[in-house]
Amino acid sequence: MQSLWMLAAAACFSLMAACTKFGAQDFGTFELVFYRSLFGVVTIGGWALVKGLSIRTERFLSHMKRSFLGTLALSIWFFAIGALPLGTAMTLNYTNPLYMALILTILAIRRKEPLELGLVGSVLVGFFGITLVLRPELRAGDEAAALIGASAGFFTALAYFQVKELCVMKEPEWRIVFFFTLFGTVWGLVGQLLDGGLHPLTAQNIPPLLGMGIFATIAQLCMTRAWGAGNMLLTSALQFSAIVFAAFLGLVLFSEPISLQSAVGIGIIIAAGITATLLTKRSTAKPSAAKR
Repeated sequence: MQSLWMLAAAACFSLMAACTKFGAQDFGTFELVFYRSLFGVVTIGGWALVKGLSIRTERFLSHMKRSFLGTLALSIWFFAIGALPLGTAMTLNYTNPLYMALILTILAIRRKEPLELGLVGSVLVGFFGITLVLRPELRAGDEAAALIGASAGFFTALAYFQVKELCVMKEPEWRIVFFFTLFGTVWGLVGQLLDGGLHPLTAQNIPPLLGMGIFATIAQLCMTRAWGAGNMLLTSALQFSAIVFAAFLGLVLFSEPISLQSAVGIGIIIAAGITATLLTKRSTAKPSAAKR
């Protein structure tokens, strides 16, 4: 039952993406990253202050590496949300398990280790699914946006490896998220100031910003609970329901229909992503078991 928290997380991430798409009508990508991150800084920083926790760390450079990669992935995803159909942008963001499997495969080749055929297969099948999703959905001129959006999963995968490294260093999760949102706040603000400055806030454009921050925070809490005490197989499967939720919201809120070919592609990506997630966890667990 704990794994069902992932359904709530997926729904909230999809609602956050929908709010981001609404916000993209009035704000630029850097500006959206700024407000999204600022909400996290205030929320987590306030909680840490009340709890008497310190943000001081001896792993500052590691935090910066993780924060840079994560913020870059977030910026690319927000750009894709504004430029592409919501379901397509969400699908591209959830390709990170495929990139993780690809990275592990490349590392195995470099180390001359036996290849995990399941990982190789999941990568090939998953990227085939991506081509099915993109081909019917892209309008003329969207090709560049799709290619940029497809890289979000890659940088998310790199950020995930950095998070694992910080966890091994015994850094608390809240501090990892705090530095990530702090970096994103500065990144978004500086980027937007260089791009012409912040747009004025109005009664019409504030609600999407608040929704973006609120749904993202709730989603993070639900996801943490799901991974912390849930069944790995079920939790891994349920995280991809965000793609389905986003496709539904895209249809209802933005009149973005999903073709049969795209639906098949989404199904292939979900299946390949679940397989890649489970095989990646098994592959990364082997060295730890060997050390014991």
